[in-house]
Amino acid sequence: MRIHIATGSNLGDRQKHLDEADRQMTESLGLVLRTSPTYRTEAIGMAPETPDFLNRIIELELHAPWKDRPEQVMATLLAIEQEMGRQRPKEGYTSRPIDLDIVLWGNRVLKLDNLQVPHPRMLRRRFVLKPLADLIPEQPIPGDGRTVAQCLADLPEDVPQIAPWP
Repeated sequence: MRIHIATGSNLGDRQKHLDEADRQMTESLGLVLRTSPTYRTEAIGMAPETPDFLNRIIELELHAPWKDRPEQVMATLLAIEQEMGRQRPKEGYTSRPIDLDIVLWGNRVLKLDNLQVPHPRMLRRRFVLKPLADLIPEQPIPGDGRTVAQCLADLPEDVPQIAPWP
């Protein structure tokens, strides 16, 4: 089972945090097959002086025990975030050393108690769609029908732009 995970960081050595998260996911869940280019993204919905994020997408081939356990995979991602210093407030967005979100689980739609895939906000986020399009532009988004590239092209102009990093 191949899944796609959005990774982001806006605290400390952001590139190091992204690389460490990749290492931990490989150690825990499966093999990182491909990594998109990294992009710099303005901190959306946060105070103006908030540091920019670095974002990318990884394509992960899950080890056999994880293939039909999406909630457990998400729990493992949350444990990696916590181990790397992420604190989740009850409301709103806050800076973080790492953010890990499952955006696609193969071609499946998942509506579970603590997990929805495709990620419910991904179709409004250039910082998810652009790196995802770098990896799988012709992949249809389950439940939507459009390809990743079409969803990216359909974003309104007011969705914040991103820039390649470095």
